Order: sequence, then C-alpha cells, then structure tokens
Amino acid sequence: MGQRRSGMLFFASPALSLAALGLPIAVILPPLYAELGLSLTAVGTVFMLARFFDVFTDPLFGILGDRLQTRWGRRKPAIALGAPILLAGVYFLFLPGVQVSESGLLVALLVLYSGWTLMTIAHTAWASELSGDYDRRSEIMSTLQAAGLIGAVCVMSIPTIVDWIYDQSDMRLRAQYMGWFVLMTLPIFTLFALYSIREAVVVPSMRINWRESWASLRSNMALRRLLLADVLMGFQGGVNGSLHFFLIIHVFGLPEAAAPFLLVIFLTGLLCVPLFLWLSKTLGKHQTLCLGAIQSTVATSLFFFLPANELVWTFGVFVMVGVNFGAKDFLMRSMMADVIDQDHVMLGRERSALFYSMLTLTGKIGTALAVGLVFPILDLVGFDPNGSNHPDTLQGVRWVAATAPTTVTILVALIMWKFPLGRAQQVALRGRLEKDR
Repeated sequence: MGQRRSGMLFFASPALSLAALGLPIAVILPPLYAELGLSLTAVGTVFMLARFFDVFTDPLFGILGDRLQTRWGRRKPAIALGAPILLAGVYFLFLPGVQVSESGLLVALLVLYSGWTLMTIAHTAWASELSGDYDRRSEIMSTLQAAGLIGAVCVMSIPTIVDWIYDQSDMRLRAQYMGWFVLMTLPIFTLFALYSIREAVVVPSMRINWRESWASLRSNMALRRLLLADVLMGFQGGVNGSLHFFLIIHVFGLPEAAAPFLLVIFLTGLLCVPLFLWLSKTLGKHQTLCLGAIQSTVATSLFFFLPANELVWTFGVFVMVGVNFGAKDFLMRSMMADVIDQDHVMLGRERSALFYSMLTLTGKIGTALAVGLVFPILDLVGFDPNGSNHPDTLQGVRWVAATAPTTVTILVALIMWKFPLGRAQQVALRGRLEKDR
C-alpha cells in the first residue's frame, strides 16, 4: 500500500505545476499586460480569443488521444509531447520583452494552451482509468486536486516573497518568478508521472467522427448538465481571479493584502479537500457540489457589504471564498468518469480523453468569457488600474465582482441538484461493463 500511495503522489505531481500555471494566467497576466500598455479591452479580447482557440484543439486532442495506441501507452506520449510545448509558451508569456503587442500576446497564449491541453487531457483521462469504483475515483481526483492546490499555494507565495524582497515589486517581476517556478518544476514532475504508474490496457476506440461526438452532447443529459455547470464555474473563477487585485487594492483599499489573500483562498481550499471528499462519500458527489456552490454564493455575496480598509472582515470573507475552491474541480472530474461509464455502456466505446477534453474546454470557455466580458465593462465604467478612480467607478467594480459569481453559483446548484448519475446508477453501469468484458 505504501508503494501504491507513493506512486499515486508521483503520478499526481504534474498537477502541481499545471495548477501553478493556471492561477497566474487568470490573476497576474491580464493586469500585467494592461500595465505594460495594452488597453483593458484589448487584453480581455486577446485572452478570450485564445481560449476559444481551444474549441477546436480540445476535442481534436481528445479524439486523437482515445484512438492513439503505442507501445508506451495512450496517455504517456501526449504528456511527453505537451510538456516542451507548454514550457515554450510559459517562457514567452511570463517573461515578456520591453515592448508587448496584442499579436505577440495571442501567439504566446496559443502555444501555451496547446501544450497545456495535451498534458491536462491526457493526465486526467489516465487518472479516470485507474479505477472504476465510485468513491475511489473521487479519492484519485482529490489527490490531483490537492497537488494542484499545493502548486497554487507555492506559486502564489511568490508575489508575497517578491514584494517583501523588493518592497512592493511590480507585476512584471512577479510574473517572471512565477514563470521560472513552472519552468523548473514541470520537467521534473512530468518525468515522475511517466515512470510512476503503468497505464491500464484499454482497447482504443474505433473511428469516431465529429457528428457522433457532438451527438453525445444532444443525447446525454448528464453530460450536458455537467458541462454547463463547468462553464458557469469557470466563469465564476475567471471573474474572481481577474478582478482579485483590482478589488483588493482599489475597492477594499488593502494593497499589502492582495497577494496574501490569494494564499488564504488556496490554503483554505486545500484544507477543505478532505472535508468535501468525506461529504461526497456520505451525501453523493452532485449533492456535495451543490452544497459547495451554495456556500460560494453566500461568500461572494458578502462583497456587496464589505467596507474599505477593514482587514479582519475582508480576511474572513476570503476564507469563506476559499472553502469550496478545492472541491468543485475534483468533484466535476470524478462525475465525468461516471458519465464516461454511461457513454461506454450506450455506445460500446471508451472515450475518456474526448469527454475530458469537453470538460477542460468548458472551464476554459467560462474563464475566457469572464475576462472577455469583465475587462471591457471595467473600461466602460472608466476604471484605471494605474491611477485614481472615482468612488462611483469603484462601486461599479464591486458590483461586477459580487454580482457575477453570486449569480452563476446559484445556477450551478439548480442545474446539478437533480443530476441523474448517483452512486447506485454508477455501480449498475460498472456491473454491466464488467459483465461485457
């Protein structure tokens, strides 16, 4: 058992670097490129366009991943290929030159997202194939999520450390150190994963055309609910992340707390992963997801009422924001594994990578919509990230930061409350799959 646990930790380790990458893209890079001279509207548009590029690449990589068959397995080659592509994107995006442009930003994002997509889809699909048990899947996905949260805590410690060393450094310096963290850790953790656990022997899917893939969306109610909820969760995370520094520094008047409060969110999320794992085993996955969504609704609604310059009250609210931070992703991934079982029974084909590419894509779309819509709104209300702002402008930022996340988490709870795949249904599906082998 000790070896199995150590092997699982090595297997999950790339999630640490991948999550360390995801947070700066949402929180650090949009404000950085705005400070470097691009308009808020241009930054929001570029980040949104780059994310919509994944509409084509994610399903393509998913379909190819399910059909791939090599002597090294199906998932390992995609991870090995994706890592250097991702590292190239990190270098150009996090270490920009003196002059930046919309086209340069777009190209760097596209390179990064291509490598990130290859690695994330293959890694998550591989994780889903490690077990067919309803609760064991949650344990595996929660291990990946815990590794990701540790990575996020590490990378978000960097701005605090850099600010302390350089006495309130700028966004460029923060981004550079974050980029080097990923550049140094990802190659090591990728090797750990590739040599940690053997892939399950799975017969590759027969040829699947685009029409059949999209038919899955129309006919599978559980899949549609899960993907829609993931779009909304991605939107919530995109709004919270892209507005975090603006909200803390300009609206709440606590510039010294902006980076530490990110650590608060991720540490709280990490500490609460075991709680939500226990709840998922007790209540069920989708019920636990709904409970977390309701808790998030309460937390973000408090942004309406927080006064400026109140460190203690603001700290308490951001602890609440962090409670559900680690739960939603691993619950979504675990539920997608159950949806894949249902699809396997219906069509007689295993399509893990395709389905996880859809889940990866919907989260990206939600995040892209958040940045693409919120930053132009900030431009519209006259917000200036580099100067002083009228109180009415700051009130507009507050309303965007509170209204959007609060609304979408209510919708998530409504969508997922009657999710059709619970423990009993999944056990029956696994029984049919085992019988057919």
